[in-house]
Amino acid sequence: MGGLALALAITLTTQAAAQVIPTGTPAADILLSQAITEQRVFLTCSAPDPALHARIADSWQRDVTDATAILTANKVPPEAIAAFTSAAAPAALMPGAETPWAAVKGLCDTHPDWQTRLAQFDFTLLGQRLPQVFP
Repeated sequence: MGGLALALAITLTTQAAAQVIPTGTPAADILLSQAITEQRVFLTCSAPDPALHARIADSWQRDVTDATAILTANKVPPEAIAAFTSAAAPAALMPGAETPWAAVKGLCDTHPDWQTRLAQFDFTLLGQRLPQVFP
């Protein structure tokens, strides 16, 4: 299997394992899923740089905490919040240790702009965007 095919398989497998239970607000569900997908790339591709990876993981955890508070305040069912926090855990977003490096590199190669997007804050910030989707 080629690198791109392996990367796609990793992405699909990880996404399938990390489903978000519907919150009752489709726009929130889209934002949560989008943020998880973006952070999967950031966390995976930053792994060779431990300092950068730690900063990304810390920032993501703060955003997850903010999102959890927003979901709770908007009376999202606890099981949906628990599913989100589980799916959003940095360890859940990283490929398994058995994943070949070529597959990880393939995933990152399909997102060559990830560092630019990260530096420019061109990604979903749940703490800012999530309040906008609730009435």
